Amino acid sequence: MFEERKSLRFNALNGTRAMAYDRIAQVIDISKGGLSLLFLDETINNITGELSIDILCNENGFDTRQMPGTVVWNREVSFSAIPGMVYKKVGIQFGKLSETQQRMLKALLCNCDTVAV
Repeated sequence: MFEERKSLRFNALNGTRAMAYDRIAQVIDISKGGLSLLFLDETINNITGELSIDILCNENGFDTRQMPGTVVWNREVSFSAIPGMVYKKVGIQFGKLSETQQRMLKALLCNCDTVAV
């Protein structure tokens, strides 16, 4: 899969979570333009369209609400350690962020130190 990224993407800090579709997801990586999520709830279906995301990182106290986004890709993933379990990995592009949301996102990115590949 070829991904064209406009912004440098960073591995999310350990423990960074998001709430979307009324479910909790793990933030895999993040940039100023978007993020990828892993939904650990195998019952979630139909991950498409526009959504609102709440992001929380306990490690640095980051907490922002109602970040607009659009699903740009999704796929099912499984883990060899848990045979038979299928999860959803989703790529989300941020929509128009408020100035406060932009500041919060910049602060979160400044705490990330490893570039995602």
